[in-house]
Amino acid sequence: MAREKEAGTLETLLSSPATTTEILLGKSLPFVALGMVDFPLVIALAVFGFGVPMRGSLVVLLICALIFMCNAVALGILLSTFVKNLQQSAMAGFLFIFPAIQLSGVLYPVENMPWLLKYCAYLDPIMYFVNLLRNIMLKGGDAQVVAVNAGALVVMGFFAIWIASRRFHQTLN
Repeated sequence: MAREKEAGTLETLLSSPATTTEILLGKSLPFVALGMVDFPLVIALAVFGFGVPMRGSLVVLLICALIFMCNAVALGILLSTFVKNLQQSAMAGFLFIFPAIQLSGVLYPVENMPWLLKYCAYLDPIMYFVNLLRNIMLKGGDAQVVAVNAGALVVMGFFAIWIASRRFHQTLN
């Protein structure tokens, strides 16, 4: 989206008969598809290459991965509504992803974080996906844990895409 803004082709897209929703879907669905093609490769490497057990349902894991991919792309679209060029987009992505990984619980448990960081971690979609991965792959996939974490990702994704679509419409008028 940032490259489209920078090149001036976004205005051409907006003048076409496509709706804003169609433009946003056209820009986001290929990235979701790419993520979903890569995900089974990463899981296969984890299971067969590193010996990580797969105790839960692969179908549930793929559905949760799809929810996470949609959420991540929605956040990327949201970030792109705030930037003007590709360089700002790259910097915004870095400034978002680095703290998100730190707060995800991958490096150290969220429960051991100071209270302020713990509250910030609950705004991090990666934390919910890490919980899903650990629960499904290592513990067999408790339905309540899956429902809570996947539900949080769905809510966050809808909220991000709602704000992004409103900002997309406002910033181009």
